[in-house]
Amino acid sequence: MKKRTKRAGLIFALSILGVGIDFAGGDLCLLTAFSLMGVATSATMLMLPSKNRLEQVNTKTRLLDLKETINRCDRQLKLLENYLDEKSYTQYAILARQLLPQLAEIGQEAKQLKDDMDLNIYKRISKKVEVTTTDIKVQLEALNMPTDSQPASMEEEKLMKLAPELMTIYRNIQIDHQTITEKIKTSNSHNKAELTALHEAEMARFHDILSGYLYIKESPKNYYKADERLASAKQAMETFDKDLDETIRQLNENDLQDFEISLRMMAQKNQTSPNDNY
Repeated sequence: MKKRTKRAGLIFALSILGVGIDFAGGDLCLLTAFSLMGVATSATMLMLPSKNRLEQVNTKTRLLDLKETINRCDRQLKLLENYLDEKSYTQYAILARQLLPQLAEIGQEAKQLKDDMDLNIYKRISKKVEVTTTDIKVQLEALNMPTDSQPASMEEEKLMKLAPELMTIYRNIQIDHQTITEKIKTSNSHNKAELTALHEAEMARFHDILSGYLYIKESPKNYYKADERLASAKQAMETFDKDLDETIRQLNENDLQDFEISLRMMAQKNQTSPNDNY
């Protein structure tokens, strides 16, 4: 039986210093030393006699896929480093948002294949996925960009390129929109359809204003009073953000109607209870 690989090259040897990223030289080989299907995998298969041939083939395929995913992620991380060096922060944010779910996928798959690889290799993968994910999120926060693990939509990518100053407002509105939509769905209100229609109409107006803002921002010289109109549009979106916060508070208050009734009844009972002793 062949001996199992003892060393596997560190995955994503990356750290963020200030706004820069430093890669740890030779250790950035990302399982290059893993010879995944040559030594480690064949040895692993022989060490798992409880698996039938089909299961062994499936495991081998998954390990190969994991290796390819890691290598692809490695190339993208190098590109990410270049974006920071060039101060191309918008491109950094777009690529970083694409990488976060890939890192999560690598961590989850490595965990599922934990018993089919060297324990030290699994620990390195798991640790470096965690560290790299944290580092990317720290950098995104420093750039005032969203840190969720969902790839940016086309609208969001355009926003990051043309109007990064709107990112906070945009994300707040999107979060509030999701919250309001969900609350309306789960409420006991008899006019859900009307509430939904009103909210969707408000969101449509927001997107109209956002689209106009981006058109002007892309070619301000092609529009009259560009700066004035941009300022007015931004103010309107900030106001809309606050209006959504108020809508959420009102929906939350509606959810507390039974709570308020019960609270008042209990308070009245407590006020009258001393007389019950006479």
